[in-house]
Amino acid sequence: MKRIFSNRISKIIVDVLLLVGLVLSIKTGRTACNSWGSLHCIVSMIWYALMLVHIWQHWAISKALLKWKVMRRSIVTVLTFVVFILMTLNIIVFVFKINETLVNLHHTIAHIFLAVIILHTITKTKRFLQILKHSA
Repeated sequence: MKRIFSNRISKIIVDVLLLVGLVLSIKTGRTACNSWGSLHCIVSMIWYALMLVHIWQHWAISKALLKWKVMRRSIVTVLTFVVFILMTLNIIVFVFKINETLVNLHHTIAHIFLAVIILHTITKTKRFLQILKHSA
């Protein structure tokens, strides 16, 4: 199983699906209702699962982010991870209660997360293209 998810093709597929899922999550979020069965929630949970796969695919760097030296060199990645954790905590709170204040907090975190993900994507595009080139 590890071999399947850690090869180059799998990483490319997960990265592309993350981008598609992000767009779908944003589009469906504009019309989302406070229901776990809404299209936004379903798309976002699939996207979240893909994020966990992505983190696992890059587990070595994920673990290394706990070291100060790596943190300083990977500020955008650290910021992405921190905002991902904030979003995770916000979603966990939704399990117990959903109200307007929490939804507004979710939107604020989501906007910050989007900006950070765009930065992360831009900074990692060169590496992604190298992986893509070696797979062809």
